[in-house]
Amino acid sequence: MPQPPALRPRWHLTRFARIAAAAILTCHFYYIISQTRRMSASLFQDYSHYDAPYLGVAGDESGQVPRRMYRSVLPKWLADYFDWHIAMRKKYPGDKILTDPDAPGLLVKACAYKCGGLHDRLGGLGWDLYLANQTRRVFMMHWCIPAPVGHYLVPNVVDWTLPWSEGSAHLWDERLFSNTTQTHIHCDRAVGEWKGLFDGFVEYMQGEDFWEKNIDLALDRAVNGEYSKHKILRYKVLGVDQRLEQRLRVRHNETDPIAWTDSFPAMFWTLFRPSEGLQRELDGAFRHLGISAPYDHNAPPFYAIHARIRHPRGHMEQEIESKMGSKEGPDKGGLSWEDGSPTKRFAIGVAQHAVECAEEVHQRRHPMNVPSYFFYADSEDLVTHVGEEFGRSGVRVRNMTGVEVLHIDRQQQHPPRSYYSAFVDLFVASQAWCIFFGAGNYALLAAKINTRGARQCLVRHYPDSSHPMIVRTNFTDCNKKWDLVPTRLEREISDLPEYSPMPVAEKT
Repeated sequence: MPQPPALRPRWHLTRFARIAAAAILTCHFYYIISQTRRMSASLFQDYSHYDAPYLGVAGDESGQVPRRMYRSVLPKWLADYFDWHIAMRKKYPGDKILTDPDAPGLLVKACAYKCGGLHDRLGGLGWDLYLANQTRRVFMMHWCIPAPVGHYLVPNVVDWTLPWSEGSAHLWDERLFSNTTQTHIHCDRAVGEWKGLFDGFVEYMQGEDFWEKNIDLALDRAVNGEYSKHKILRYKVLGVDQRLEQRLRVRHNETDPIAWTDSFPAMFWTLFRPSEGLQRELDGAFRHLGISAPYDHNAPPFYAIHARIRHPRGHMEQEIESKMGSKEGPDKGGLSWEDGSPTKRFAIGVAQHAVECAEEVHQRRHPMNVPSYFFYADSEDLVTHVGEEFGRSGVRVRNMTGVEVLHIDRQQQHPPRSYYSAFVDLFVASQAWCIFFGAGNYALLAAKINTRGARQCLVRHYPDSSHPMIVRTNFTDCNKKWDLVPTRLEREISDLPEYSPMPVAEKT
């Protein structure tokens, strides 16, 4: 039956609207898919196939993009070092960096025993590259604990890996590249066969002499003394930001302290990108959390909140218990979670205060926006509790399955992927617009590598006596009354004296 004439235009309009709506939805669907793929591809830019120029060669070719990227941000000495490092790895590919007599020496930051957490290992990169630059050696990094570093991080622009292949196997002790976590002591012995940059000096838990005198003595020995003849020198010095800032300023008239400027993330992402396995975990984490993806700078901001309870300085007001009882401390044995226990009450109190601090900051910064928070901690039970208690308030957590949160140094003999969580939480927080930190320095590493401006929105919810040595920037203290107090920590250190090389007769 024919439709009334009056209805036909409306039917055509409705049909057109349906077609248009379908087209819009289809385009939107493909946009989401493309952006998801883009997120996966560009979450952390992959420049591993960058064809680096030899030192001194420049140009506008596409291959120069990474070089322009870091050179536009880094201080000249560090950009020059990266150029030189890249050129040396290109000129002496593979094991030629070891076997060619004309190749430069190597300086290896080796983790084989008591290397600390992620900030201890990666937060002192400024120191690492300073030492490599001063000794004119190619910087490399190798872990045995909790597993070889390639399980988690791989080179981006600068190749810092030990050259390992079937053809070069005879050049290395195979214990260095064990993929199990049960052979650390053997790896330690293998690393110990290399000469140490700081042999004869107290490299771990350094005193004033180390910073004021011994570093200069070690560098002089590596450049002009007997250690200059060794192809490989190793070290594991834990960086102290305040001391590097002092040395750069006094010794070299350099005003960029590296650690808390844009130089640090530029340096970090020039060196590293996630491994393939870790990248898959990261992609899943961003999808699960539903938070702003790294490529989308117009996405609503989210706040990263970290609670470090198990650290010895994370419970100064409260004696807490380990899951292992008196056999192991909580940092090694895990946090006890018995109902009604002082340990559980204390942990919940710290977490609640941290979340309330974040809510207070949000009300002052973006009161008209719907907040989004990412909470992470060193206790899987605490993470689960916060997700259940504060989920309706916009607090999101990633680990709601009770999977154990492992410390990469204190808890050993687990499969390599068991430690993905430490890196996923770090890299998610590195995309936050504000970072809330407490005890320890783990969350501070996320702030250092952050590219979203979190160093201008850094809030402390729990004090730590070590922070004056590390936090060399302005931040906000959130006290127990939720007052937000602008803070700058200063710690007096002794002056750095002039260095006079040791007389030749006194060198050892």
